[in-house]
Amino acid sequence: MTTGEPPKLILPGQSAPTANQQLHVTNAGGTVQRTVTVTPKRTDPGFYKRLIAQLNPLRQSTRAAMAMSGIGVAALALDVAATLNLGNPFLFYDRREQWKEMSGLLEGSRSNLWRAYFDDISPNWKGAAVETLQQYVRFNVNGLYGQLGKVSDEMSGTMHSQYKEVLEYDLSVFGLYATSAPILRTVAAMSAHPVGKVALMTQVGLFMSAAGNLVKQFADVYNSYEGDLNKLELKLNDVRGAFFRSGNPAMGPRDLHLTPNIEDPSMVDDYWIPAGKEAS
Repeated sequence: MTTGEPPKLILPGQSAPTANQQLHVTNAGGTVQRTVTVTPKRTDPGFYKRLIAQLNPLRQSTRAAMAMSGIGVAALALDVAATLNLGNPFLFYDRREQWKEMSGLLEGSRSNLWRAYFDDISPNWKGAAVETLQQYVRFNVNGLYGQLGKVSDEMSGTMHSQYKEVLEYDLSVFGLYATSAPILRTVAAMSAHPVGKVALMTQVGLFMSAAGNLVKQFADVYNSYEGDLNKLELKLNDVRGAFFRSGNPAMGPRDLHLTPNIEDPSMVDDYWIPAGKEAS
């Protein structure tokens, strides 16, 4: 039995989440060393596909009325431009979550490394190797994690804003066709009469004005976020320049000018000295 209710458009993020899974990490003997919680991959709730499926019949009615109005060529051009700019907001929602998770992982890794040095290395060891490691952790790794974390935060925020704008644009286009199609269909049925013809041209003109505003809205949003992404790309260039030779990851990290003796097994006791032992 049908209830007469319209199909429900499920927005990204509103789908029922599936349960997290446990990944058990074992050693060579099969003993569990630690357990990692794995979040399942997000699935597209299908909002965009349902939107298009419901929009197409409305477009057909609207385009038929445009053709009968006598100014259909210009109206059809705006129809194509407005609907061609429709996008799937889930793509931006998913990227927002990915960057947010990456930011959390970066901060967690940075904190783990920071605490590992000051909890395990610094209290128990001294010597040139420890001092070099401290400089590396403090000024290189910690700085790199911090800068990458800021970029991840900003990328997540940018993706959220784009998700919001794409969703609002999609709903605006759908709303325009949902309200215009019944009116245009009704007026088109009376277009054989001169008064009906004028009314049809007037309604098509109103539709063209609204569609033109949507196209301009899309262009403004596109240009705005193109600028935001360009700024983030420049920040990533700064990170690459600070940590890679000539700013090119393919050329490897910048040289820390460490003495090759630090890798000599015969000299390890000279560079790693237990905290309670005096250097010879």
